[in-house]
Amino acid sequence: MTISRKAEYALRAMTLLAGAPPDRPMLIQELAETGGIPLKFLEQILLTLKRGGLLRSKRGVGGGYHLDKPARQIAIADIIALIDGGLCALAPAETDDAPEFTGARGLRAALADIDALVNGQLRAVSLEDVLQRDTPDAMLAFGI
Repeated sequence: MTISRKAEYALRAMTLLAGAPPDRPMLIQELAETGGIPLKFLEQILLTLKRGGLLRSKRGVGGGYHLDKPARQIAIADIIALIDGGLCALAPAETDDAPEFTGARGLRAALADIDALVNGQLRAVSLEDVLQRDTPDAMLAFGI
């Protein structure tokens, strides 16, 4: 399973915004350059994320983009679902004309289980979690 290039770019932009100081909006040019995202593509992505309630923007001097809610409240799944229209869907849709063969039901059940695991993880990981994974492990200090 892979996500679309558009969803990957959206995840990059949202991660950059999550790591930015909350009092400083980021300009679209800055997001594009830092994230390695084509500017015209990023414009479409940011508009979708804004309409989906994940971003807000301010025009003019001192303007730019901010997250519309805390990074801990935005799951990776929220971003992918907005951009790609859904999450992992390995399991085929149930239809009356689906072929039946030895193992067909087991295969559908296994793929549905995999979907549930992957999508559950996408829902469980927030932008804050992503940023925490980026910091080096802190050494533990023990006082005696």
